[in-house]
Amino acid sequence: MLIVWFIRHAQSESNAGLLTAADAHIALTPHGHAQAACIPEAFTERPTLIVTSPYTRARQAAQPTIERFPDVPVEEWPIHEFSILSLDHRHNTTPAEREPLVSAYWERCDPLYNDGAGAESFADMIGRIHATLERITRIEEGFLALFGHGLFTRALLWSLLTGLQTIDATAMRRCNSFITAVKMPNAAILPMHFDPNGEVWFSPFVTSHLPPLLTP
Repeated sequence: MLIVWFIRHAQSESNAGLLTAADAHIALTPHGHAQAACIPEAFTERPTLIVTSPYTRARQAAQPTIERFPDVPVEEWPIHEFSILSLDHRHNTTPAEREPLVSAYWERCDPLYNDGAGAESFADMIGRIHATLERITRIEEGFLALFGHGLFTRALLWSLLTGLQTIDATAMRRCNSFITAVKMPNAAILPMHFDPNGEVWFSPFVTSHLPPLLTP
């Protein structure tokens, strides 16, 4: 059996409401670094592979775990966050300033719409999710620690729960409802078990490794 932990990055500059530019270069805050330092405490056994998204905040969140298990291979997979807005629409803005544009994107509900350079369509993001799941299922056994992002992980969970086949406006609307209703805290862990027969089990989000002062 394969065990996979989907780990959301710790608090980032965007999560703290600060001005940010390119999504890929958003870093952790001091609070986020403190949260990341607690993530290795959740491990009671050595992972067989550590995976990070290419985004700065995910790599920073993974670093304390990489340092705890220096002999474990580390790979970078395209499990980065869903970049809804183009760089032109997000450069030097806060989450509050971006909110009207993000809301308009979901109201448009066009799975093929791309906002411009630095963004991707909903269909593109779902394609990355399917590719990630296919890559995971090719690994028969082991313990993977994947350091990624909140929206991407929740959309992946929704895809598994619904068995998504058709990417259309209805699917996009339902996915948005799911990721809006289901919250994944910073530095939280979503454990999943992938059975060789194709069955998948998952547990609630885990935050017990975070002390009260660092709990979201």
